[in-house]
Amino acid sequence: MQMAQIGLICLRQSVSLALSAPAYDHQEEQGMGVLRQNIRLWWQPPRNITDRDLNRSVTFLELFYDLVYVVLIAQIAHSLSKNPTVEGVAGYVFLFVMVWWAWLNGSIYHESHGNNDVRTRVFTFAQMITVGAMAIFAHGALDDTSAEFALAFAAYQLILTYMWWRTGVYDPAHRPFSRPYVALYLLTTLLMIGSVFVPAPTRFVIWGIALLISLLLPILTLGYRPKNESERIQMASILTVSPALVERFGLFTIIVLGEVIVGVVNGAAGHRDLNWEVGITALLGMLVAIGVWWIFFDSISHHKPRANSVMTRAWFYLHLIVGMGIAATGAAMLNVIESVGEPLPSTVQWLLVGAISVILFGVALLMRTIQYPAEFEPIYRTAGLLTLAAAVAALALGFINLPAIPLLIALIALLLAPMFYGIKGWVSIAAEYGLEAVEHSE
Repeated sequence: MQMAQIGLICLRQSVSLALSAPAYDHQEEQGMGVLRQNIRLWWQPPRNITDRDLNRSVTFLELFYDLVYVVLIAQIAHSLSKNPTVEGVAGYVFLFVMVWWAWLNGSIYHESHGNNDVRTRVFTFAQMITVGAMAIFAHGALDDTSAEFALAFAAYQLILTYMWWRTGVYDPAHRPFSRPYVALYLLTTLLMIGSVFVPAPTRFVIWGIALLISLLLPILTLGYRPKNESERIQMASILTVSPALVERFGLFTIIVLGEVIVGVVNGAAGHRDLNWEVGITALLGMLVAIGVWWIFFDSISHHKPRANSVMTRAWFYLHLIVGMGIAATGAAMLNVIESVGEPLPSTVQWLLVGAISVILFGVALLMRTIQYPAEFEPIYRTAGLLTLAAAVAALALGFINLPAIPLLIALIALLLAPMFYGIKGWVSIAAEYGLEAVEHSE
């Protein structure tokens, strides 16, 4: 709607300029001024973080941006399903963290400094192209296409480095926060480019160093001590998590949950002769996905993090753990269903129970970082303890040699208690404050 209004303004000004025959120099200068004004409407500077709309909704551009990560995550999860060993899991964790970090930075920038203009669209599409390139080379990112993956990742980071730098150019008050961020981000980009010129495994050591620096960036940035009122306002804005950003994290969780559904479908479709055992296993796999959705979106989604820097940072990184566990569950589910009619490999069993345990562990900790009405503290405290106990029990199933169907039934049973308390919290808040309060819990 805003883009349409801008377009009408530009059209009116252009028509007005065309109808007025410019006979004098001052009219030509006026025309150039109108042209510059029109260009500025379409190509705006980065928005000051203090001017962002905290009540906005997620845009279609953001949804389109998230969509490209579906393909990239699918490639990484598929690689894990082909190699569900300790080495395969380590490689998967490494790549997933890199992908999540890329998504987080792009999302945070748009949330803090994006506009509804051509400039924002152009740079968003440029990021999407580099993410698509990463997806092309993700299948061998730790093998024969590692150099190509590194260059695609570096290209993505270079775009964001420029964008963050321009933010400081246009907003001097933001420079104490953006300049250190840009410097370290540029360093990690150069490390990724430099890694192309060294062989493995040294190449991956360099990746690890770059990734560690990247993960520490928010901690270093948020650890900055404001020196004046202007910087304190900037810091408060950085720490403010809007409902739109909460929604983005929920949408990303939906993306990775889709990998569980894909794993179930591909596993069943891989059987030439579909029988009752394959059907039941696939059904139980779908119920696992539903259980995880129920727990997360009743207990965590729509809740902002607590209003302090430690809880905000924990809220961000715990979503990484949950997302990683969910995508790994999809890879495990593919192998579980493909193994129907044969003994379940121990590596697949450990991958499945480990992934579910990671999800529950992350959700249990997330419950301690979110805001909710104080009177519901007993519900969330009990739900957190039960979720943590379910995480431990799920991991213990790895020591028991169970066929696929009994294993999935046991995991579903463990999900029921957190699901029950998630529903209880949802219903209690809705009964006390109304349904809208559930969606904007503070």
